[in-house]
Amino acid sequence: MPEIFQYSSNIGTAKIADTVGTEGHKEFLTRLGLLSRMQTELPEVAMPTQPRQWKKINSITISFGHGVSTTPLQTAIAGAALVNGGKLIEPTFLPRTVEQADAVAKQVIKPTTSRDMRFLFEWNGVNGSGRNARVEGFNVGGKTGTADKVVNGRYVHDKNFNAFLSAFPMEKPEYVVLSFIDEPKTDKGNGAALAGTSAAPMVHDIITRSAAILGVKPKFGKDGSALLVSY
Repeated sequence: MPEIFQYSSNIGTAKIADTVGTEGHKEFLTRLGLLSRMQTELPEVAMPTQPRQWKKINSITISFGHGVSTTPLQTAIAGAALVNGGKLIEPTFLPRTVEQADAVAKQVIKPTTSRDMRFLFEWNGVNGSGRNARVEGFNVGGKTGTADKVVNGRYVHDKNFNAFLSAFPMEKPEYVVLSFIDEPKTDKGNGAALAGTSAAPMVHDIITRSAAILGVKPKFGKDGSALLVSY
């Protein structure tokens, strides 16, 4: 499983989707709030897109990122639920206490499953495509996504939409950071414009600048490097 996550294996995620089944896959995304309009204080919120009919082929392609479109806020909220102990918390743009947030939270996955997701996020942050988001003193984890853009209703292979969904500090996540780049460019000779080399470095810069402001203290090992936490 860590390798499927680390290397963004389409074959691996397709096999998992096939094992879960179409209805189970759809139910899980619904539970995470990714298939319905999100309720916030703002009146204009986009409706996620999804297939009119969910067939096996749809479930397989959705497993690696093609076929469903959500808003960035929905993605961030669902990502938070995956690493915060499994609680999906309705977003707000207004101040509220921890107790008020817990009052509206819904348990969408088991705490043990959330623990496993924290491990995968951190594993990828150390060994995989999230390496460029690492910040000295902080455990930054996350998952990259490099997708073909949809132009005139069709996916095109020469235009990308890159994203990196991350959280920190991974031993007890306090913040989710989602970066995305529309049609990233790369210098000649530097390879493809992948999320690991475009969206992940953005998260590094964001956390570097914001951690102190947010009051998140760094942790260091004996050699001065960030501590790698085991679960």
